[in-house]
Formats: sequence, structure tokens, C-alpha cells
Amino acid sequence: MVDDYENGDSLEVQCAHDADKLECLFQAIEYRDTGHQNVGGWIESSRVRLRTKSAQRLADAAVAMSSQEWHNAIMRQDQR
Repeated sequence: MVDDYENGDSLEVQCAHDADKLECLFQAIEYRDTGHQNVGGWIESSRVRLRTKSAQRLADAAVAMSSQEWHNAIMRQDQR
């Protein structure tokens, strides 16, 4: 399993890598929103490594809003 993650290129592996990068991106956005200033490179390095279009769209949406707005948007979708 670990070997697949590290060396594979299947859609599942790409999604797993993207999930890891999105988690880093979300954390950087939260830091940005609490006043940390030097996270732009962290955000951008996470974005450029995304492989799937769906992950890229999620990243674009997350970067365009605050972490609180992102949370609120997700919670509204869960309530439907």
C-alpha cells in the first residue's frame, strides 16, 4: 500500500496525493486568516502540485474565501 502511494500513478494515488496537498493548503489558509503573513509560498506550492481538476477547483474556491467562509459553505451543503 505504501509502495503504491509513493510510486504509483493510478487515479487513486493521484487523489490521495491531492488530498494531502489540499490538507496543507487548508492549513495554510487558516494560518493566513489568523494573521500569519508568510504563507503565500506555502499556499502556492500546495496548489501547483495538485494533479486532478477537482482538487484544483477545490483549491481555487478555498483560496478565494476565508477559512470561515469555506467552513460555512461546506456546512450549508451538509444540511441539504
